[in-house]
Parts: sequence; structure tokens; C-alpha cells
Amino acid sequence: MIKIIDKFYKALGDLFYAIAAADDTVRAEEKAQLDKEIQFAWKHYDNSTDRFGSDRAFLTEFEFEAMEDSMISAEEAYNAFEAYFDDHQQEIDTYTRVRIFNSARHIAEATRKLNKEETKYLIRLKNLLRV
Repeated sequence: MIKIIDKFYKALGDLFYAIAAADDTVRAEEKAQLDKEIQFAWKHYDNSTDRFGSDRAFLTEFEFEAMEDSMISAEEAYNAFEAYFDDHQQEIDTYTRVRIFNSARHIAEATRKLNKEETKYLIRLKNLLRV
């Protein structure tokens, strides 16, 4: 079980931003898909809330937006996720790994086609997660 859920959701924000920004442009469709992923794949993942009663999964969206506002490169964002994963991989079960990969793939496919850069990140992610 993931011990520090806040860091996990922030790491997901890093990853999902890296996927969306892979081609140096974050499109409206990718943001819309991120919101769908939060609502349908992550909001009920662990049912934890912050001190205001908001579901902690929304930290993913907050981190994504912070990365976008800071104009962080996709590579930097991906490396941040990779560092988190390397430190916490023993806490992340196969079910969660598949969920992470599927959400990343859905965001990449939000514009109806995968580009070369998104595909590169998805391959790296698949190898990292071993799914």
C-alpha cells in the first residue's frame, strides 16, 4: 500500500503532464481527458481527503497545472515521476501500475492519434512499470 498518498498523486500529475506536454503543447483535449481520468480512475482509488474534505486525487490535477504554469519540460516532469517510482516501486502493486499506464495512454490518445514523442514516453513508462 502506498504510504504517502499526497506524493503519489503529485507524481501522477508530473507523469500525466509529461505525456500531455511531450510534443511541447498541452491541448484542451488532453486536459479534458485528465479530468476524466481523475473522476473515473483515481477519485475513488483510496477515498482519502485533504483537510478541506476534497479528494486527494485532485492533487494530480493541481500538480499538472503547476507544471504547465511553470513551463517545465516534459522530460523534467517525466524524470520527477521516474524518481518517485524508483523510490516507491515496492509500494505500487500491479493493479495500480496498470491503472497508471492506462491513464497515461488515455491522455496521450485524447487527440485521436499518438505522436512520436508521446509514444516514446509510453514505451518508457511501460518498461518502467513493467506492465
